[in-house]
Amino acid sequence: MNLQDLTKPFDPSDIEWRVGQCGNKNNKSWARVLAYVTNRAIMERLDSVCGPENWQNVYKEAPCGGVLCGISIYIEDRGVGDKWVTK
Repeated sequence: MNLQDLTKPFDPSDIEWRVGQCGNKNNKSWARVLAYVTNRAIMERLDSVCGPENWQNVYKEAPCGGVLCGISIYIEDRGVGDKWVTK
């Protein structure tokens, strides 16, 4: 598993756009658009780099009733024992 492959740029077809804000100022329309990577592209990248069995989403309760989500990757023994690393 080469985790450096997770940093490779995504293909433009994996990027979607949506309008974050828009308005009208001085008789000119404007929009702020947001680019984001599709969930499918992220899952396919994790499957190809880590293997489908070596990553998972992890959810835990956050303060004030919220939910925190992380992605965990299973790292095989590198002198410290096998472990799940969550970010």
